[in-house]
Amino acid sequence: MNRIYCSVVAAAILLVLAPVASGAQDSATPNLTDQRDPDFCGAGGAGCDPTDVQQWKAIGNRLADLSSADLSQYAYACAKHADWKKVCETDPVAVLKRLGIEGY
Repeated sequence: MNRIYCSVVAAAILLVLAPVASGAQDSATPNLTDQRDPDFCGAGGAGCDPTDVQQWKAIGNRLADLSSADLSQYAYACAKHADWKKVCETDPVAVLKRLGIEGY
């Protein structure tokens, strides 16, 4: 009987402490949904893109008529590959081809 009582008490303690521990973990972990909230970041979360990516998006918009998805791919690639700077500044379609994106 003592063994059953101990098991029930242990289970009760776990049931009480488990939600508290998981709640603490959730509050410590950044929530990407909150960071990409349209009220905070704008449509599609673009306002929360890093500054260099936003700058490449502006350049890409001036140089070519790209879909928003392709513009984002172009901007992130140019921000990541400093050695592509010359091509990024002149030919977004060439950058997209390097990424395997065709159709322009």
